[in-house]
Parts: sequence; structure tokens; C-alpha cells
Amino acid sequence: MDYTTQTEQLRLSGSRDENLGVHSELFSAKSDFFGQDGGVVTALLLSGLEKNIFDAAIVVHRKKDRYLAEASVAETTAAILTASGTIFLQVNVLSKLRELLDSGKKRIAVVCLPCQVQAVRKLQQNLCRSVADVEITLIGLFCFEAFVPEKLKTEVQRLTGVDIDRAEKTRIQKGIFEVEIEGKTYNCKVSDLEGAVVEGCRRCGDFAATLADISVGSAGSPRGYSTVVVRSEVGKRLLQGLNVQRVETEKTELLKLCQLKKARTVKT
Repeated sequence: MDYTTQTEQLRLSGSRDENLGVHSELFSAKSDFFGQDGGVVTALLLSGLEKNIFDAAIVVHRKKDRYLAEASVAETTAAILTASGTIFLQVNVLSKLRELLDSGKKRIAVVCLPCQVQAVRKLQQNLCRSVADVEITLIGLFCFEAFVPEKLKTEVQRLTGVDIDRAEKTRIQKGIFEVEIEGKTYNCKVSDLEGAVVEGCRRCGDFAATLADISVGSAGSPRGYSTVVVRSEVGKRLLQGLNVQRVETEKTELLKLCQLKKARTVKT
């Protein structure tokens, strides 16, 4: 049995969709927290910390004054709040997870991209054979592709005339890459940023982080909301009692992106 099937059978629950993966709930949500697309990931992390589902979370936050990102460990409400926002870069979270495990931590949440979710599940599978009581909660982020920082900076400058290092927020919605600076939004087509895409992204066919406990992203949701895909009992616990506004997801848009990413992988 491969690790994907094993993960689905041992850790996930619900019905299985060919493109969306195993899930029990699908909806769009907005929390009370300020953040990207309604701050849902922030709300989930705070919920897990409060319910003692995990005692440390690996998050990605942007570096000061530059459009670069790094992984860090958040063990308090304040630390989680400082990591809100989305940055479309690939960051090594696996090494940070290994550091935490080596230090004795056993209940850890990881916020990461689909490719990283798969890597963590493989690690988790091996840990089950050698280390007892390790509990890893995975919050997966929708991802069609990530970008190489310097190449992205060059392309955004060429296409929009602005320096992405000055961006207060970046967002991808319906194929458009948006950069917000001093209240003004600049944009370009995501397809025009092809030269800045991380090469490994072309080998990944997973858009919706199908092996996570819960997946979150903007595809299929109105502006200011996040699409939420609940995939496990842990995901249900994170949501339990959470104060979020729910609306229906535009499932067609979400499935289209799942299919497109799979199709692109087949072609490479």
C-alpha cells in the first residue's frame, strides 16, 4: 500500500472525490481575525492552541521590508498573529519540523503547501515505526505554483512597474496576481509570471493539499473569504465552536484548478 492510500485510510475521513480528495465538508468562511482572505488559517491555529490539539505550530512569515519568507515556530497567540498573510514562495518547513521533533516536541501543527504536506506525511509514516505519541496536525494551503523570489521581483517590476518588496499584501484570484501598495492595487496575469515559477512545481499535481487534515485557500470563494476543506477528525476539532461566517463555495472554480494542475503535471 502506498503512503497516499495509507494516509487516506488511517488519517482522513469522508467521501473521496477524484480531484478534491477525501473530505467531509466544503464551504467558504470568514473569521473575526484580520488576515489573508478572512484570517481563517489564523483562526484555526488559535483554535488548535486553545484546545490543546498542539502546543507548537510551524508557520511562514514574511521578512521585514523584503518579499522573502522564512519558517518559524509559534507557541503563543501573539506569535501566531504575527504570521498572518500569504506569500507565494516556497519555504523549507520540513527542517523546522525536524528541529522541533529533535527537541522533544511531539504535538505540532504545520501550515504548508501541498508538496510539503506530502513530505510531512511520509515523515509521519516513518515516525510511527520509531517514535511514540507524535501528533502532527497539517493545515494545507491551496497552491497552483510557487515562485522564485528574485525572479518574481523582476517579473512583477517588468509587468506592473512596482517593487514587490514594498507590497503590503499579495493575492492571487481568478488568474490575476495582485500587489497592494499604500492602498493601491497593481496586477498582472499569473500566466505572465511563468518564468518565475519554481521548477519543481511542474511535477506536483496536487492543488488542494489533499492529504492535509484541513485545506484552505481562496479558490472558489468570494473576496475576503477562504475555501475550507475538512478532511479528518482533527480538522473537525479545529473547526468545532469556531466563530466564522459561512457561505457556499463555488465548487466549479475549485475543481477546475485541481484538474488543471493535474493535467499540467501529466504533460511535463
